[in-house]
Amino acid sequence: FFFNTEDTKPWPKNSHCITDINCFPTAVVSYEKLRKHGEGPNELRKLAEALRGKKDMTVISDEAIDCVWFETFIHATAPNNDDRAGLPRESYHFTLHQLQTIANKLQEMKDKYSTGNWATNEIAQDLVAAFDDYIGEIGDELDYVQANPPPTPAPNVDYYDELVSWYESVGRGNRYEIDKVRQMRGYWPLVAHLYNETAQ
Repeated sequence: FFFNTEDTKPWPKNSHCITDINCFPTAVVSYEKLRKHGEGPNELRKLAEALRGKKDMTVISDEAIDCVWFETFIHATAPNNDDRAGLPRESYHFTLHQLQTIANKLQEMKDKYSTGNWATNEIAQDLVAAFDDYIGEIGDELDYVQANPPPTPAPNVDYYDELVSWYESVGRGNRYEIDKVRQMRGYWPLVAHLYNETAQ
């Protein structure tokens, strides 16, 4: 989906896409929908239909998909993704900057695949629907983080001394001797504070 048409790609089509397989996307499957009780079987059907009729592929009947989904996602025994050691998934969070970056990229992708040649492409619109779901989830998380910012940590009183010690430890010999560094006009203002000096 990166390019609007096959003609705009700056490289030749792979030979396998000409002789062996159709390289245009045939389905968009959302992992989140695949896990949901009301939508999971239909998402699994997308996978089945994409594989059905392919060489050396045996695909179960459409009538059996609901049963397979329930046995796989609902009645599956451990281990699975919800039975891992360590912290629960709720313990992991994105920063405000990361959430904003994700939200901006999702909106950019939604805008792209909602217009032009993609506006009438059924598969592209499945992708847009997935973007809408993600945009909503990220928007809710953004609202929460902005309303409940993490506490600012207390200043580390030893930070400056640790920074000076680190600075003095790098390099070799007297590479960073003050008289030498003071002559580096572009560099000196950036590090003068590490010598207890004021840049002039």
